[in-house]
Amino acid sequence: MPLTHVLSSPQNAVWLIPQSPFSRKCCSFTAIFLMFIFLAIRAVAAEASSLEDAARLLADRVVSIPNLHGPLRLEFTEGGGLAASPGKAWLGSFRKELEARHFDVTEDSSAPVLRIAVTATPTQLILAVSARSVDHDEVRFVSLPRALIRPANLPVAPLRIERQLVFESPELILDASSLWNGSEGGIELLAYRKGELTALQLDAAGAVKQSIPLTAAALHPSRDPHGELYARGNEVDVFLPGKVCTFIWAPGSEVKCHSARPVWRGTAFVTPSCDPGGWKIVSDGRDWTAPETLQVVPDGAAREGSAAIPSEFPGPVLNVNGEQNPASALVVTRNLRSGNYEVYRITLACGN
Repeated sequence: MPLTHVLSSPQNAVWLIPQSPFSRKCCSFTAIFLMFIFLAIRAVAAEASSLEDAARLLADRVVSIPNLHGPLRLEFTEGGGLAASPGKAWLGSFRKELEARHFDVTEDSSAPVLRIAVTATPTQLILAVSARSVDHDEVRFVSLPRALIRPANLPVAPLRIERQLVFESPELILDASSLWNGSEGGIELLAYRKGELTALQLDAAGAVKQSIPLTAAALHPSRDPHGELYARGNEVDVFLPGKVCTFIWAPGSEVKCHSARPVWRGTAFVTPSCDPGGWKIVSDGRDWTAPETLQVVPDGAAREGSAAIPSEFPGPVLNVNGEQNPASALVVTRNLRSGNYEVYRITLACGN
């Protein structure tokens, strides 16, 4: 019976896989890989010290395969039991390592395939490649301890967006900020109250504790008003077009404003407890006539395989503030059904 598959470990241990009519019909590289990976793991030494090192070692083993010539097309293969891809950045590094060894790689769909797969054991990450050489397939392995891989390189734990409506009002809300004062909770708002721009401090139940009119801002009417709150304990800065106003949360507090070009808030980030990497909050653009989808997107190229997590709001998203608490953010939106302005607290929670 002809031998068609050769699996070789880093120690050059070889398993020969016979090709029968059944295996020709049903067995793919993924199936063969899964059948023999548990045997291979025992023979594979933890030789690489990082994913970058693994790319170099695996490239060395590919170019050493007898009678294997490029150009080849790279193809990542995954199936039942296989872990997630190590990421596009790693695949790019692996391709560069091959090219540095004068091994041609192509995007031509008709070119022979060099398949790449990854699986994980409790202690190791195993990377494997398979290529057709003359009349048989050859597979090479490289492993590295999982403990050496940075958390950002590992598959991200399942996450979900939890949101809670914390305040709503028929009057315009420009911005909301958490009160970072221990167990009391509560939020502060920049809103129009009875037609006047006002800063409001609310307790955890949503009741108004203090209100400070911002008449000193002398803000001119606008079809698209904009403003942001920045709290530092009891002291608050209010950023408005062309000026910054400051006050403290105290009875009879004086609001002081001066001309300035404010630096508006950038992208908000949240950090769940099960993932030390940041996730940025992005929206799909302000359309005042339609609901808006807000997405929490993994930040960083090393985690680019992770999917964005969407959440649809009942109207346009007016502002997102993640300044006070790294685990959550406040989202201001207008509910197109009720006409009310609403403030939601969103949290990136762990688990499905």
